[in-house]
Amino acid sequence: MDYSQIASLLRAIADIIESEPKLAKALEKHLSNRLSSQSYNNLPNSKHNFTNDSNNLENGDAVLAECRRILREQGEEELNIYLTELGEQIRELLKYGQLDRNRSIRRRKDLNSIVEHIIEQLVAQDKSGKIFARTISED
Repeated sequence: MDYSQIASLLRAIADIIESEPKLAKALEKHLSNRLSSQSYNNLPNSKHNFTNDSNNLENGDAVLAECRRILREQGEEELNIYLTELGEQIRELLKYGQLDRNRSIRRRKDLNSIVEHIIEQLVAQDKSGKIFARTISED
């Protein structure tokens, strides 16, 4: 199974969880119990999981998950604002979630074009996950 198949499967699982409130609550309860029992001192307490003093993301996967959540719940405009707040750190974000497979986008000088690329990729990934979820539910 390659990365794109795994990503599609995870998106399908996320769609199923979102469509089943009881399942979502059960998972949330389980995860909160699990997280409270373990110490995660390396996770920041701020609203955004990035540092302003460097170009390195502290937890790129968490930031990418936040981007997906914003896209689904609030839309592309809010995601654009969120990504713009990241500034130069969006170049680091491209390393996660197969957003820049050829490593060519992160070399662009214009941050707005990088933001547009990230949004396009996340929208495409979200659509492919929903299509995959529909094919699973039809079987």
